Amino acid sequence: MPNKWYDMKALANGATEIYVYDEIGYWGVTAKDFARDLKEVNPNGSIELHINSPGGTVTDGIAIYNLLKNHKSQVNVVIDGLAASMASVIAMAGDTITMPENALMMIHNPWGGAMGDADELRKTADVLDKMKQALLSAYVQKTGKDEEEISALMDSETWMTGSEAVEMGFASQVTSEVL
Repeated sequence: MPNKWYDMKALANGATEIYVYDEIGYWGVTAKDFARDLKEVNPNGSIELHINSPGGTVTDGIAIYNLLKNHKSQVNVVIDGLAASMASVIAMAGDTITMPENALMMIHNPWGGAMGDADELRKTADVLDKMKQALLSAYVQKTGKDEEEISALMDSETWMTGSEAVEMGFASQVTSEVL
C-alpha cells in the first residue's frame, strides 16, 4: 500500500512493517487513511514501526498514536533517523522504542497560527494549551516522569540522541550508529 508519507507491508511471518518517513497529516495521507490501512494488519502478528519524520499536525498524530496504542499487535518502534514533534508522540505508542545512537528525537510545545481579534487569539492559545495536555499524557505514560518535568522539556524544545532518549525514558534501547 504505497502512500505519500507512510507505507505498510505485511511480512511472511505475520508481522507488519510500517514506515513513516515524511510529514504527518494533511501534507500526505490523513489519519483516516492510516486507520483504514491499519485495519488490515494481522492482530496476532507484531508491528515494526520505522520512523523518520519531522512531525506534522497534532490531531492526525494523536489519532495515529491512539490507533496504534489500541491495536492488539505488539508495536515495536524503530527511530531510523528523526522522530520530532508529532512523530515523537506517535513513537510513544511503541511497546519498545529502539534508536540508533545517531538518531534524534525532539519534543516541544504545539504551535500554530491565528488570525482575528484579541478574543480569537486567546481562544487559539487555549486550544494550544489543551493540545499540550494531550501530548503530555503520552510522554508521561511512556517515561514515568511527572507532568512538570515533561512540560519543562517541551517548553525548552528538547533534542535527544539515542542514549539521551533511553536515559530520559523516551526510548527502550539504543543500538550502534547505522552509517
